[in-house]
Amino acid sequence: MARRVVAGLAALAAALAGAAAASSTDGAAVERGQSDPAAAVDAANAVLDARERALAAGDQQAWMATVDPEAPDAFKDAQARHFAGLRSVPLERFALEARFGDTGDLAPEADRFLPETRMSYRFDRYDDRDVVDTLWLTFVQRGDRWLVASDTDVADLGLDTSRGLWDFGEVRTRATDHFIVLHHPEQADRADALAAIAEDAMARVVGLWDKPWSRAIPIVLPADVDELEQLLQSTIDLDKFVAFVSYGAVRDTGWQATAPRMYIQDQNLSAYGRDFQVETIVHELAHAAGAPVAGPLVPAWLHEGVADWLATGRRTNEGRPRGSDGVLPRDYEFTTGSQEGIIRSYAESRSVISYLAGKAGTGAPTSLFAAVGEAKVAPGSVDRRVDDALRALAGFGLPDLQRDWSRR
Repeated sequence: MARRVVAGLAALAAALAGAAAASSTDGAAVERGQSDPAAAVDAANAVLDARERALAAGDQQAWMATVDPEAPDAFKDAQARHFAGLRSVPLERFALEARFGDTGDLAPEADRFLPETRMSYRFDRYDDRDVVDTLWLTFVQRGDRWLVASDTDVADLGLDTSRGLWDFGEVRTRATDHFIVLHHPEQADRADALAAIAEDAMARVVGLWDKPWSRAIPIVLPADVDELEQLLQSTIDLDKFVAFVSYGAVRDTGWQATAPRMYIQDQNLSAYGRDFQVETIVHELAHAAGAPVAGPLVPAWLHEGVADWLATGRRTNEGRPRGSDGVLPRDYEFTTGSQEGIIRSYAESRSVISYLAGKAGTGAPTSLFAAVGEAKVAPGSVDRRVDDALRALAGFGLPDLQRDWSRR
């Protein structure tokens, strides 16, 4: 299941090592009023620059020197854990940036500042672009310094700070040629097994997906479903699913996909046999492979249909599933309703892609996906974009595809 979220891209600041990370630049000496946002942004970014330097230098003391000493102990402990976790993964790039333009200042007091903070990073060898997460950090003024005091002050508004696996405990990594599995120490054996399963899945995907992609992705193995829910900031029932691929979209100058991550709902996935687990990972890898050519106008039935069609062997003769109403499922039908209904939506999508492949060739499904994904900002509905792309690719439109498939 692909999850597309809105994010933004920050530029990487140069990382400077050494004890200077704990100097007075940890908090800028700026008097800030509600009418002086530029000075507040500069002050916040000075704190964030100090954090970048501290992380690059492995200086936890300097990192913690940017944290408000009057903050609750739970927040200070979480910040120490956050630092240790980031140091435990193979970061190639890391950047923090406070931004005022999109959200303004969400803090009510003049001695506090709560902008959007963007955390951009990528893993060495396994990312060909940045992950971009949003942190809702509250900056508080203590004397002539600004410090980080909280990251949950706007949670009641539905603005949750993004979390990594490292925010929930110690993180270990299991690396292979194409994957790095992030897991907690007690999951080491399962991480080894997943790495082997994923490599088998990759061997299949290489021969099935015909568009360029990096052929590498981090896999995140949470301790339980509750942890996964927080990682995904999910509002759907995760008990009905086995795995996810998640990537965001940079919308500052258009639409650009960020680096994908695969998340495992292992309470469910591990209950199945190895063949099913390989097929599941093939499905998720199809989502990851599609990320570079995806766009905001690709409907869920095309996302899921192509992924499931690839995972099940690219058949060209699959009929409509039992119980289908002959109408292509809408996006919400993949996440809400009964488990039976959700499974049927996947099967309907796979069967219509099978029909398309039989009618227009086995290269048509991925070509359609890329053609629809190419439109980042365009007039008209999603259905219109699919219709236009189908007519250019295969010589018939979306109504024709749905009518002929429904009769199959």
